[in-house]
Amino acid sequence: MYLKTPKRYTGRQRRRLFNLRWWWLYLLTPIVVVIGAGIYDQRDMFRKPLEDALFRQIASAESQVATLRAPTATPTESPFSYLEIADAAYERGAMDEAIANYRLAAAGLPNDVDVHFRLAHLLTTTGHGAEAIELAGQAVNANPYDPLAWAIQGMVYEWQGNIEQALPSLYQALKLDPQNAVALSFLAEAYIDMGKPAEAREAADQALELNPTDYNVQRNYGYVAEYTGDLESAVQAYERARQLAPMQSYIVFNLADLYIRQGDYDTAVRLLRDVLDRNPENAEAYAALSRVLLTYVGEQDQAREAAERCIAIAPNNIACLSILGALQRAAGEFNLCARTLDRAIAAGSTNALTYYYGGTCYIVIGDCTRAREILLEGLALATTTTTQTDIRDALAQCQVVVTLVPTETPEGSEDGLLTATPEPGS
Repeated sequence: MYLKTPKRYTGRQRRRLFNLRWWWLYLLTPIVVVIGAGIYDQRDMFRKPLEDALFRQIASAESQVATLRAPTATPTESPFSYLEIADAAYERGAMDEAIANYRLAAAGLPNDVDVHFRLAHLLTTTGHGAEAIELAGQAVNANPYDPLAWAIQGMVYEWQGNIEQALPSLYQALKLDPQNAVALSFLAEAYIDMGKPAEAREAADQALELNPTDYNVQRNYGYVAEYTGDLESAVQAYERARQLAPMQSYIVFNLADLYIRQGDYDTAVRLLRDVLDRNPENAEAYAALSRVLLTYVGEQDQAREAAERCIAIAPNNIACLSILGALQRAAGEFNLCARTLDRAIAAGSTNALTYYYGGTCYIVIGDCTRAREILLEGLALATTTTTQTDIRDALAQCQVVVTLVPTETPEGSEDGLLTATPEPGS
């Protein structure tokens, strides 16, 4: 068996005069040469676009590789989340946590006056006045047409003792909204501190009529009533303010002081313990409790426990260091007393008794050099002749003789105040 070849392939093939494949080669080669020569002559013009295209491809490839290698991005907390956390912390009395999260919320909501108001108010009433001034300024910058922004700035300045700057802010708040109860209540407080009880009472009455459910209004009404001698109205207003804002411990401090003035020490102690039940990290409440227990109730052991707890929370709390040092002195722990009261002095105490107690503790342990330093500083701070005399007698134990010279007493000052002058060579 074999394969049969078709006839059309068995005959002789005719040879062509021109081969088309060679024809195209002859025709196209000169054209390619001419184009190539042109490109070569204009190579600088073509180089830039080619290089740019190449670099784009390289950059794209590097970006893809970097994206593949990059860590997964972590989600950013919303400022509203911080605000929710801050509000929850405030409600359970964790003021440090509340302040920390209000700061984060305020940073993420720079135009929210309400957040800045809450933070500045809380900072002010917990003793962070310098930061509060900055936050109050941010509230005004956030919306200079919001009366609450100007009101909180006025309140912050007033609490810092800067009435001259407080009043323009409060007046501006009332210019924007003459019926703003919060601004009126802050103005009433400022008027009391300026010694203008009539103006204060008018502003406080107007604020109370406008909004009796605001704790600032009730608290400042009580403040005005207290300092105008209406103690019954003051207690009622403070109690209403405490019910409206049970976490605002400064209101409880006002109320406890008022009960102390009335001789109801047990109620004052109960109120302060209630604050600590809600916020066990409140150093100021421990300081107030320690003072009441020591000075009015006579419970030295409980007072010492409260002072020690206070210092564990706030190591530089001057009030607690001073109380603890006095208790250590009374217990005969003179080395501890000297060190503790040194810390109170270093922290900035201006109480002459702290210097007197510290100096006498140093005398007992035999360090007259340090005792003299402390006692002479305390002598300059003393505001009563009794304290001056006690310090002079203590200095005499370290061979320092002090002459007390009667001085002229300006109108309204304490009678009998003496000028202490250490004698030369003593």
